[in-house]
Amino acid sequence: MNFKIVRWVDIYLGIPFIFLFYLVKGSSLKKRMIKSPQVLRKILLVKFWGVGNVLMLLPSAAALKNTYPDAKIDFLTLSINSEVSRAAGIFDNIYTLDIRGMVRLFVSLKNNLTALTNSGYDLIIDFEQFARFSALLCALIGNKRTIGFLTKGQHRHFIYTDTVVYNNNIHITQSFYNLVKVAGVKDGFLLEPAVFLSCESRMPEVKKMLESAGIKPDDTLIILHPGTSENFSLRRWPPEYFASLADKLINSFSAKIIFTGVSREAELVKKILNNMENKQQALDLSGKLDFSQLVCLIKSSSLVISADTAPVHLASCLAIPVAGLYGPNTPFLYGPWGRQKQIWFYKGLACSPCITNYNAKMNKCRHPQGAGACMRQIGVEEVFSRIKKNFFDAERMLRV
Repeated sequence: MNFKIVRWVDIYLGIPFIFLFYLVKGSSLKKRMIKSPQVLRKILLVKFWGVGNVLMLLPSAAALKNTYPDAKIDFLTLSINSEVSRAAGIFDNIYTLDIRGMVRLFVSLKNNLTALTNSGYDLIIDFEQFARFSALLCALIGNKRTIGFLTKGQHRHFIYTDTVVYNNNIHITQSFYNLVKVAGVKDGFLLEPAVFLSCESRMPEVKKMLESAGIKPDDTLIILHPGTSENFSLRRWPPEYFASLADKLINSFSAKIIFTGVSREAELVKKILNNMENKQQALDLSGKLDFSQLVCLIKSSSLVISADTAPVHLASCLAIPVAGLYGPNTPFLYGPWGRQKQIWFYKGLACSPCITNYNAKMNKCRHPQGAGACMRQIGVEEVFSRIKKNFFDAERMLRV
């Protein structure tokens, strides 16, 4: 599905529907608060866009579960997020919308609306930062308490019973945590990496995959993830930069390099390999791993180096050292998080960040040096030097 069309529809149809709903149902919001029980038994969390965003809300979901251990916590998301949602081991039921076409979307929406509306949730929390669609769904599903972001210029806050002002100066994990605090979770409680993604049953096959490629358990294993989602591909670091960095890591530390990515990024990885001098020391697993296998691979690695996309947050979630590369987006909101060793690279140009939760992450690069200038300004030597300084000691990888 075309993300630009989806966001256009969300803006130009979503805003009028928000106001229409408020005019018709706005007076009932206070009554919903009165009907809301003191003890929460059934809770629905909603987050559609971004595997990385789903990973970043897991600490908040875990804190909510810990605060209300007897409550049933369900999750409404997109089908592409189903694997990570199941692996979290937090949610009792996972409902998904299928966006592989308009017919699939409408069918899954109809089926889910019926089931969710009849579930009688005591509380619904919407983790979307700007989407009107999710706010409308929460208003349609819930008849008690709903919590969501008041994001400047998005006009979605009118139809929640409770709102949290979206703060563009704090990390998204903290923003998500602010939502569950309104639901009764204590300040700072359990805001730690959610090291509970389950994949142990898949670990033997991943180890066998590595062994067949000549990678030994004591090798320094570094994952490079060069691709990004379909949403704003200018977040990518140039492939020739990745190739040069991989060669430096191999030459300096005898590292084994593994490239990861979805199947549509296989050509990108191939381009990187074609630019490498030491491609025999690299393994291309792009398009060859499911989510559970990727979790096992990252758990087995010494370091993850990634563009601004899900593996940054997966490594953070698993407490694996990580280096993130940023340009159109800001690491102050979407950078690595948690207690593991972590670094990020960001030039902070005058035009950065150009995709934000205020513009629905829809923007065109207007840098005078051309599209992707912010990523090209992050030099290979700069990245290598900081990685060497922060993650290596006496030519051995530090795993702390």
